[in-house]
Amino acid sequence: MLKPRPQTGAALIAFVAMLMLLMASISAAITLFLMMGRQLASQQLDREIAFRAAEAALLDGESDLVAAAHGDDDRFAVWPAPGACGEGAQAGLCRTSGRDAAWQAWLDGSSASIASSNLGVALGTFTGAQLPPLPPDVIGATTLPRYLIELRDDAPSPTRDAWPVFRIVALGVGRDPSVRVVLQTEFQP
Repeated sequence: MLKPRPQTGAALIAFVAMLMLLMASISAAITLFLMMGRQLASQQLDREIAFRAAEAALLDGESDLVAAAHGDDDRFAVWPAPGACGEGAQAGLCRTSGRDAAWQAWLDGSSASIASSNLGVALGTFTGAQLPPLPPDVIGATTLPRYLIELRDDAPSPTRDAWPVFRIVALGVGRDPSVRVVLQTEFQP
């Protein structure tokens, strides 16, 4: 008759360890999947916030041009040299030279440089416009949108009745400063 061998439990320990490893792997995969889903949803919301902010800045730039075309404002009396942007009363006015676009720095720069740069003007600087109020439980953009106006043709002269074509470029930033939207339109007052 054969004697039973004493159980050492090695097989049972290996089996339990394999089950625990499998459960840990499944838990990690589920956690990663949930985090990625949340991040995708958050990025879409940030993009929407940035897009709406850029739209508001675009409309503010158009209002700035309309006010200058129908008023006797000195804002558009002097234009900067080609390849430069204005300062002071001419802030946000730029003239292009060649293929270089002044607003390209908005896409290349960091969020801190965008908020502190002299490129463009913040929403409402010349028109007094403000972002629409949000409900208290909704988080919106933390950086004011900016716009700049590029002269596409020659500067308007007092003898010309027609204004030239302008390009308005607007930047909106989401809750995450790395989410940026740049919108452009051509406008002739």
